[in-house]
Amino acid sequence: MEIKEISRKEYDNFLEKIDSYSFLQTSKMNEVFKSANRDTRLFSLVDNKEVLAVGLAFFRNIFGGGRIDFMVGANALDEKYEYIFYDKLKDYVKKLGCLKLVIKLDYTYCKYDQDGNLISEKNDYFLNKMKEVGYMKNDGSISTYDGLPDYQFVKDLNEFSLDDDSLLKSLNNNAQRKIKKAKELGIKVRSIGKDELEEFKTLTFDAAKRQGFNDKSLEYYKTFYDEFDKDCDFLVSEINLDESISNLEELLSSITESSKNKQRRQSLKNEIDSLIKLRKKSKSSSLSLANMILIYSKDQAIYFLGGSSTKYQKLPGAFILQYQAMRKVMEKNIPIYNFFGVDGLFDGSDGVLRFKQNFNGYILRKTGAFIYYPNPGKYKRLEIIKKIKKKLNK
Repeated sequence: MEIKEISRKEYDNFLEKIDSYSFLQTSKMNEVFKSANRDTRLFSLVDNKEVLAVGLAFFRNIFGGGRIDFMVGANALDEKYEYIFYDKLKDYVKKLGCLKLVIKLDYTYCKYDQDGNLISEKNDYFLNKMKEVGYMKNDGSISTYDGLPDYQFVKDLNEFSLDDDSLLKSLNNNAQRKIKKAKELGIKVRSIGKDELEEFKTLTFDAAKRQGFNDKSLEYYKTFYDEFDKDCDFLVSEINLDESISNLEELLSSITESSKNKQRRQSLKNEIDSLIKLRKKSKSSSLSLANMILIYSKDQAIYFLGGSSTKYQKLPGAFILQYQAMRKVMEKNIPIYNFFGVDGLFDGSDGVLRFKQNFNGYILRKTGAFIYYPNPGKYKRLEIIKKIKKKLNK
């Protein structure tokens, strides 16, 4: 058995034999990564011309050498071939002169409720398997968000129906209130066309700037749109201010003046005044509030990434967007809605987690990253040199 690079066609033909795999392991995603100038390769474990396992790898330059990452592990026809693949990779990267090999596994280590309380046994099986083939657990050098997130916030949709309010009632009071308000304001959610991706990027850029990370390129979004096609939706929530003002004014006039309705009428008046002020400042009546890329697979749908407008954060565009996305997933009879990554910190510091907790789910902790150092002595020496250089350059 040996490690070989294979073509996209060979890779795709193999994945057709696999029941379940991450979108991050697909050749579609490989093309998306390449549009972002990532150096990627499609690898396989081959025996007498038969492909037994495959994986998507990143090649990275690090101080003093190279690093190879399989950020969602590998797919195999049988479990034994997956670990033979990882074992054979060690010799492969040695021959290439790489300093570091990283494997992240898409297996669940344990479950937490959304507040961080453990609700399952911890599964050490995959950790032990990786140790058997010569890998060490993450030494802290690999981020929880690098590749497949180590902590993922998910919600089961099986128990809910599209014919009643069961999904809405499963959310916390804040989310229910925001979604009802969004409906009252007439905020709509729709899929966008490829010609709207520039506007899509304005929201993702806004969110990236606010949260302190770099946005994807327009070419990245275009490639993603083309590659995933019907296996994803680019969704946006929008408000038409003129229509919302008119609808609220009509609603206000239908509510009789009385002590019982005083608070409700005042709330509507304040909302109308706020929208009128916003309309005066806006060039257009139609505003994009929040967006997302929603990916569909056989067993789950993934809220991969998205953005929202800093200026319009008081409007509940992000809440109605998630709610309608979940309904779309239910229409496709997909059982799991995966809100994707959170930090894994339950001390209140993770703003992303706080938002997702509005939707009442639970957290899957994945097995995480494993590392192999082909030449650990050399790697340690280079790390010391790197730290010295950093101090000298301060």
